[in-house]
Amino acid sequence: MGTAFSLAIVGESSATTEKLVTAIRYDFGRIESWLSVVRPDSELYQWQHGYLSDAQLSMETREVMAACELAEELTGGLFSAQHAGHYDPTFYVKGWALERAGRRLDEAEVSSYYLNGDGDITARGDGPDGLPWRLGVGHPYHPGALATVISEPPGDSRPIAIATSRATQPDGHVTTAHDDWVPALSSITVAGHNIAFVNMASAAALAAGRQGSQASAALVHRLGLEALGFDENQHPWWTEGMRQFAVLPAHHSTTA
Repeated sequence: MGTAFSLAIVGESSATTEKLVTAIRYDFGRIESWLSVVRPDSELYQWQHGYLSDAQLSMETREVMAACELAEELTGGLFSAQHAGHYDPTFYVKGWALERAGRRLDEAEVSSYYLNGDGDITARGDGPDGLPWRLGVGHPYHPGALATVISEPPGDSRPIAIATSRATQPDGHVTTAHDDWVPALSSITVAGHNIAFVNMASAAALAAGRQGSQASAALVHRLGLEALGFDENQHPWWTEGMRQFAVLPAHHSTTA
């Protein structure tokens, strides 16, 4: 998938850890065989080129397609797997792969883990120091500095999930589902508990920035998530519930 993944497991034997890492690595390979848009032998590639029918697709590929369709509906088209006439669910697949790996760890009753896929993170329990995982969010305007540190809310035993989307084009724009260029927020980090959903929401909220940070905050709130962002004027904003995840400054708050 062209993405670097890292995994830390705390409190398990080396044999158990190795077994889980091997299983997750194998599953990532299966995901590539189902959903790669560039491998000619993948299911998705074969389907795109008319060699496979809808009925011949695996349950997993159909699951991703259904999730992308629902995401497009929930975000009013701000998130879409359709791009310039081509079907490409790659952005959703990264979060979905992380969610599958996290679920495997949960089913194995691993109480403490940290899983990172190119900056999108799902974690549970405590780190090696015995304290809840502290997930740093890079500052978009100060390289090497942190905008904040996110942890799971006290008393919440669910996995924590965060995903960050940034306007990476030279002119500070991102594309919408309809492929028109729109001004975007410089950066937005979304927090929740399901990394596939959180990852999707971060992209949609960034695209919503063409209407300003209030629109992004409203979308995140409607999806039942929380967010911290920076607008094109370098001002931070956040949804009110983000305070349960992170320590935030006392100004420039945007609530929804």
